[in-house]
Amino acid sequence: MNFRLCSLLSLALLAACGTDASKNAEAPGGGALPLPLPNPSQSGPLERAADLDGRYVQSIRIKEGEFTATGPGQEVAMTFTAKGMDNVKQFEFRLEIDPAEALDFTASAFVATQPFLQPPPSGTELTNNGEWRIAGVILGDDPAEGDNALGTLTFKTKDGFDASTRVQVRITFFSVGPSYSDRDDYTANDLNMGITINK
Repeated sequence: MNFRLCSLLSLALLAACGTDASKNAEAPGGGALPLPLPNPSQSGPLERAADLDGRYVQSIRIKEGEFTATGPGQEVAMTFTAKGMDNVKQFEFRLEIDPAEALDFTASAFVATQPFLQPPPSGTELTNNGEWRIAGVILGDDPAEGDNALGTLTFKTKDGFDASTRVQVRITFFSVGPSYSDRDDYTANDLNMGITINK
């Protein structure tokens, strides 16, 4: 991808997905998004799917996978899918990592599934409160319809990680719709979704 295309894509995705100063800096209803969990064992079980019955998506799911790692520098992939999409041109997830120091943000990457594109270069952004934000946008005229994967976030484990390290990845926010100003927003309580690495 050349520099000009990369810059244009970055600007388009910034406009589509907003910044921390936007409405997405807060949960719907005006409250702040949840603070990091004190300990993965205190959070209760998380589901891999949520029925949303929204205007733009009927349900979202985390694809089954091997969410395990035994040492530093290893990859763990988390794939997101959606069912019943209707007029979808962009989406956003926010993720809470606990403990945050177990995963290497700079070495991790999100790749959106076509026809969506992810923000370059890594597809991930670290928010002011330490959450990971990933997003996808369609720049053409045709929206996504029906069932499809949204993309895959590949985590990289950090130094000190071993088989006994347990990491919870919780979805704290999901937003989807045809434009930045027209979306359905869902909070952590709406979703109760995530994975535990080395559960």
